[in-house]
Amino acid sequence: MKKDNKQEIAYKFIRSHILEGFYAPGQRLVIDTLGKELALSAIPIREAIRRLEAEGLVTIKAHSGAVVSFIDENEYSEVLSTLAVLEGYAVTISSPNVSDEQITKLYDINAQIRDALNQFDFHRFIKLNKEFHLYTISQCTNKSLYKLIEQSWEKLDTIRRLKPMYFPVRANQAISEHEKIITLLTSDHPSQEIEQFIRQHHISAIKDNYQNSSTS
Repeated sequence: MKKDNKQEIAYKFIRSHILEGFYAPGQRLVIDTLGKELALSAIPIREAIRRLEAEGLVTIKAHSGAVVSFIDENEYSEVLSTLAVLEGYAVTISSPNVSDEQITKLYDINAQIRDALNQFDFHRFIKLNKEFHLYTISQCTNKSLYKLIEQSWEKLDTIRRLKPMYFPVRANQAISEHEKIITLLTSDHPSQEIEQFIRQHHISAIKDNYQNSSTS
């Protein structure tokens, strides 16, 4: 087994345990314990932890070592604001090349999102929501822009999964807005209108998050 493969095994294991809530915010990640559990040496585990630190999932503290990061509420709004701008523009690039098959796929994903909400399966809801938005820009020819958006969604989903008692307060409204996005992609609407609607879609989520936080 190559060193890179060992690091990838450690990385995926720790990352999935953080995202699924097995490791709680503030919990220490003990390298020796992880090494025994994964039958790996300390080196690939340390390298995996460094990658997770770069993603913001892990924080290295002077006297505690590696711990699962706590949520920064300001960062949630910052990531959504970034997506509002970047994704709005990327959709206008992608929209002229969207096919009928892709439109059908977007309707299907949105139906699955509604089903996940009805089942109170919020992890699935989060996963499908990201899938929907990335699929709207799947024909974006600016690959660097697409990568930035993909990374932003990874960060946003991480924050949502780690947020205590996360509940998509505007979920039904968001699903309706997804239908509007699909409609905009299938018709001859000006690119500025599409871009503006995408931006407002994300800005509304920021406003709802603040309202929900103030009343919780």
